[in-house]
Parts: sequence; C-alpha cells; structure tokens
Amino acid sequence: MAERYLITKEAAVEGPAVPELVKLKMERNTKLAEEKKAAAAAKEKSRAEEREKLAKRTQQYEKDYTSSEKELIALRREAKVNGNFFV
Repeated sequence: MAERYLITKEAAVEGPAVPELVKLKMERNTKLAEEKKAAAAAKEKSRAEEREKLAKRTQQYEKDYTSSEKELIALRREAKVNGNFFV
C-alpha cells in the first residue's frame, strides 16, 4: 500500500511545545487506527462465519449428490435383474 495512505503513529517529542494541529492529527490518526483495527476484526469474523456456512452447504450438496447417484445405480441394477431397461 502506498505510504501516503498509511496511518502514521507519531510519538510526541519532548522539548519544544507541539503545535495544536499536530496534536489534533495525532489524535485523529490514533482514532482512525483503532477504527481500522476494529473493522478488520469484524470483517475477519464475518468471513469465518461465511466459510462455515459454505462448508456446511457444500457437505449437504455432496450428500444429496451421492444419495441420488446411489439411487440411480440401485434402479439400474433392479431393472437389469428384472430384465428391463432403465431410462
């Protein structure tokens, strides 16, 4: 990411007084950093939940697919035993 978009964490320097605008900028950057961290944590949590849902849905699809395949195989075998054709 470009350096100009990074939120800097500037430490207060001892010695001469810090200008008011610099203090405001440091406070703003601190607040933005906390909000960014909270947003990243929330996004990570929602993605984890979404992955769980996808995994469950995939397992259900796989279960349905295998059961339908087994049913078709059973019907073909039954038709063959009875001397019929399964279409």
